[in-house]
Amino acid sequence: MLYDKVVQYCKKNGIPISVFEKECGLGNATIRGWKTSSPRIDSLQKVAAKMGISVDELLEEPNLAAQ
Repeated sequence: MLYDKVVQYCKKNGIPISVFEKECGLGNATIRGWKTSSPRIDSLQKVAAKMGISVDELLEEPNLAAQ
């Protein structure tokens, strides 16, 4: 879910994920690695800040019952 949220943000804003990673100060394929492993808190903070949201919002699961 976290990975998908970042990918969706990048698509919406027309930013390749590799460029977004560089803008956040992350290494190449860092975000892709989140599909299978847990991210570091400092990486989450950088991504959330770049997206203009809190880490809590970044990690928040959608409320499927509300849909």
